[in-house]
Amino acid sequence: MLLRSIAHYGSPAALSSDAAASDRLRRWGRGHLSEAKCAELLRSAGESVGVRASEPTRRRLRVYAEQSLSCRLEVSRSRQGLQKLCGKHEVIASQGEVVGFVTACVLWSHLGDPRQYDSGAAYRKAMGLNLKERSSGKWHGRVKISKRGSSQVRRWLYFSALRWVKRPEVKGWYEAKKARREGDRTEAMRGLVGVMRKLALALYQVGAGKRFDAGLLFPGSSVLSAGERG
Repeated sequence: MLLRSIAHYGSPAALSSDAAASDRLRRWGRGHLSEAKCAELLRSAGESVGVRASEPTRRRLRVYAEQSLSCRLEVSRSRQGLQKLCGKHEVIASQGEVVGFVTACVLWSHLGDPRQYDSGAAYRKAMGLNLKERSSGKWHGRVKISKRGSSQVRRWLYFSALRWVKRPEVKGWYEAKKARREGDRTEAMRGLVGVMRKLALALYQVGAGKRFDAGLLFPGSSVLSAGERG
């Protein structure tokens, strides 16, 4: 709605001076914007004390907003097309139920078919999530992930881990991991990497046709059931 408002008006002053603005805002809000909220928004726009936008500035803002709306529409169409294609792909559809179909597509694109790997550890190693001891002048014998392979795989799996740690099946395990060194930001990151490593093993099994159940990967929670898909 904000982008549509900028694309149409270009400035708060133009918005507040339009008698039809309230109806437009509610239409753009698709029923999620109440009449009272519209009135408050218009009042705020009319009382704005910032520097008044010149006509060239208004035109430039409208162009930028229209371009952003166009990009959003293209992204939405691409996601719909991708989701339609993924629904016909057994492995991507299965992994998509765990980490989302976009991440599943990234995994397939960079790693190929998980069924071609000898084990879950080999699949995880291809992601660069296997542990390796690193030593330097500052650190001696520090165990970290190898970060080999495509960084895009780890990036998208990281986003998935951020979503998973908010879920009750994983939150307890993750919070306990962070609590080992309270206030240490690196501990929180280690916890996220731990979730990523566990998800990597789960995705290998899911790609092979196993059913996903979060309780078996994260102790004390209720990710992988030994049972085949029904």
